[in-house]
Amino acid sequence: MGELAERFLREYVDVYLKPSTRARYRDMLNRLILPRFGNRPFESICRSDAKALHGELSSSRGTADYAVCVLGSLYTRIIEDWELSEMRNPCAGIKRFGSRRVERFLSPEERRAVEAVIERGLQLRPANPGRIEPYSAWAIRLLMLTGLRKSEVLGLKWPMVDWQHSCFHLPETKRGQRTVLVSQEVIELLQEVHAATGEPRSGLVLRGRMGTKLTCLNYTWNSIRNAAGIPDVRLHDLRHSFASDALMAGVPLAIVGEMLGHRNPSTTQRYAHLADSVVREALVTATRRIIGSKPEEEEKPKPFTRLTDTEWARVCPLVGADRARPGPPIDLRGVVDAIRWLEHHEDVRWSDLPAEFGRSTTCWRWRKRWEKSGVWTKVREVLGE
Repeated sequence: MGELAERFLREYVDVYLKPSTRARYRDMLNRLILPRFGNRPFESICRSDAKALHGELSSSRGTADYAVCVLGSLYTRIIEDWELSEMRNPCAGIKRFGSRRVERFLSPEERRAVEAVIERGLQLRPANPGRIEPYSAWAIRLLMLTGLRKSEVLGLKWPMVDWQHSCFHLPETKRGQRTVLVSQEVIELLQEVHAATGEPRSGLVLRGRMGTKLTCLNYTWNSIRNAAGIPDVRLHDLRHSFASDALMAGVPLAIVGEMLGHRNPSTTQRYAHLADSVVREALVTATRRIIGSKPEEEEKPKPFTRLTDTEWARVCPLVGADRARPGPPIDLRGVVDAIRWLEHHEDVRWSDLPAEFGRSTTCWRWRKRWEKSGVWTKVREVLGE
């Protein structure tokens, strides 16, 4: 069995599998499979042996399933590829534990909270608690806007970016080589990265200070999610949220699977319940039309949105945010958004102001100052509010 395992590694694992998968296969063989079966003739291993291994590893369901997967793959080579035996694969028919998939989707409010934390972190000086480096901020925003896997975003190189057709040409993903269409917002974000990094033609799009691949993104995300009040959201949940938003916007399930790069359509089925809710809303609309029901006349108020970078660029000179002043730094962009938030909502008080905008007393004083000087009237004219 040990000799066949070496052949398995040499002729299959090292040839057809990706480096990260190779490492996992070797670990399963050396740590769990070979110590148990390495000295036995391969034909002496039966289904009960494989099932016993699976059961003994039940405390770690993922490891148990993966061990059986590797052992089954080895026997597939022995039986089908190398034709050394006509025995039945000992792993055939063994019921897997399966992963407990719990998808977590960001709400619009949570997305805004994350963006507020990132903006504050970017404005802090290096070495200050809560400081966020630009590359980490760009990486997280790309994850949120594309639904790509972390490895795909961190491995993105400039030659893979097709500016003309707004897409990425990824040479190696879980589904193999594929082309990923991206939105104009993603292209604009990459243009910002490109300009800020000296307009390189090669190398990684997102890199650390020494030019190597980012390695601290999980640590940065842990700080962001805690500051945003969403400690249960994993970095990979940004991918789930992308899928959720697409489905809730009416994108068909099959298209979402294509956007996410799913090789197997069954993988996308985890989002089927979200697609069902969209279908149900369409069903209600169609039914009301058939029976002659009129839609409600009152329109729902539009949700409050914070200033975009383009809007802030127009407002900044008006409020003097580009001028130095004594004392601790003041986030005047947050102050402007705080006043806009208060004007957007009816029947709210300054004490109701969310903490993400800063201290309510500070925002109140700036509003009085700007109203008295006429600055706030100019701000509203520029923003068209």
